Amino acid sequence: MIRSVMEETAPMRVAAARRVVIVSNLFPPVVIGGAEIVAHRQAKALAARGYDVAVFAGGLPEAGAEPGSLTLEMEDGFPVYRLILNSLAPAENFHCSANAERFLSVLAAHQPELVHFHNLAGLGFNLIPTAKAFGARVVVTLHDHAGLCFKSTLLRDDGSLCDDIEECAVCLPAIDAPDGTRLPIRLRRDYTAWCLSQADHLLSPSAYLAGALAASGVVTRPVEHLSNGISGERVRVRPKPAPEPVAFTCFSYLGEHKGIPTLLAAAEMLAGDRDLEGRWHLTIAGHGHLADALSRDIAAGRFRGAVAFAGRLAHEQALDRLAETHVVVLASHWPENEPVTLLEAIASGTAQIATRIGGNPDLVDEESSGVLVTPGDAASLALAMRRYIDDPELASAHGAYNAARRDRFDESRTIERLVGLYDLLAGPETAAEAADEILVICGGRVGSRERALQLQVLLHRFHLVEDKVRRVRFVWQGWADARVWREARMLWLWGEADEAELPLVARALRADIPVLAPRSSAQVSAAAAQDVDPYDTLLDALGALAALQDVPAPARSTTGRGPGAARFLNALAPAESFQLPVRAPA
Repeated sequence: MIRSVMEETAPMRVAAARRVVIVSNLFPPVVIGGAEIVAHRQAKALAARGYDVAVFAGGLPEAGAEPGSLTLEMEDGFPVYRLILNSLAPAENFHCSANAERFLSVLAAHQPELVHFHNLAGLGFNLIPTAKAFGARVVVTLHDHAGLCFKSTLLRDDGSLCDDIEECAVCLPAIDAPDGTRLPIRLRRDYTAWCLSQADHLLSPSAYLAGALAASGVVTRPVEHLSNGISGERVRVRPKPAPEPVAFTCFSYLGEHKGIPTLLAAAEMLAGDRDLEGRWHLTIAGHGHLADALSRDIAAGRFRGAVAFAGRLAHEQALDRLAETHVVVLASHWPENEPVTLLEAIASGTAQIATRIGGNPDLVDEESSGVLVTPGDAASLALAMRRYIDDPELASAHGAYNAARRDRFDESRTIERLVGLYDLLAGPETAAEAADEILVICGGRVGSRERALQLQVLLHRFHLVEDKVRRVRFVWQGWADARVWREARMLWLWGEADEAELPLVARALRADIPVLAPRSSAQVSAAAAQDVDPYDTLLDALGALAALQDVPAPARSTTGRGPGAARFLNALAPAESFQLPVRAPA
């Protein structure tokens, strides 16, 4: 379900001072993408409206900065707690218990009524249930596809666009748990989805991403469309130079997913046409792993002097460059959410060329504000650029159209709607409708590599039997907190249950949670035969899990599951538990 709040109007209000913590995996001056810029702008705007704002953010490792170390800075009048990130690797960037402990200390210090999360890669999605357990209301702005794709881009390793999120194993079959257990990548996605389900409110800056998340079935809560907007005060419409030669600018990370190779191929085509010589030029501004190759191509004369590399620009420098630009170019191959460069083109009165993918069409009114092209098609991009070269007045017309609609994207409207949402959440909390899904805790040792591979394949294809409304989520026991245990419908042991797994089984039986275990787990089945469901093969286990979809959630007892559970729990208890202390005579 998608609702747009950008179109609503409301009178300006002055918010009563309330305590809010903004969370972002990076935060200025540490910037890689647009999400941290948005988090910063919103933090400043909320502080200006009387909110007591604190920021919990990540930082990149630097000389002398130990991963996990926490520092306090003051930025724009509010405290910024910066935690040096340990890893951005897919196996480690979504869950970190140590980060949650640091986060909890910040929550305890500031006692926020509301926590607003932005990008969480590196900090961990487990911070969401941590905030809920603390008692705060939670808002999450989803800036990318992190809930669907461990890369956040939906791009496969070969650069093609993924159209089936159940095939994550094509890119990364498994990740390693801290104890070395090989875990199917699906467990990462399911845990991330469960964390998002704990939020009170989900936002997405583009209608495209809100729809993609809702259609995927991974995110089960309604996702509300709220544009990030752009500061009309900082990005102004300034007079541009004469439209000939036509000035194109690409503000981008220099990577394949941003379409940089496609843009350079298009520029090479244009540079090869002698009739266009001196009538256009392209400036590329940014940083990334393709920067050195770009510099070499320019030096070697690949573009005949028509392309310049400006490097990474500070924001004020970028705005100055924008004032000299007639057409902004965004050649991304991946479905971006709401690119800042397209918003700034609107706010500055600059024409746009962008790929027809993701949230780009929401920001480009084709043939009015700019031109949309096919992702990865250098010839299509070159043709679009040539249209402006052949008709320089077209750039002026499209720029004027953008200048006329800039107020629709003004950030003040976004902040007004955000304040309205905060006001709504500040009222009495009502019980949210629970997602109709089944949570299964997974544990035990997989055993052989062949069994691990078989498990990966079966779990990734489990959606084939999920043609019903109720999805099954698999969560590794090492990530399961008290909330997961309260919601779990089954504990599934993958392999032989040794002494390390017995306390896990004991906890499940105490909580009246059925246990699904291999028939060969003699210790478990002998001690609690009435309370453990045995299986012979992994296919048998998946059949038992699929059957849960037809069974209503049982009422939980607080006394275990009967005589079998009692025998098992007694067997686990140390002998001294049954001995009464005897006092020596006085």
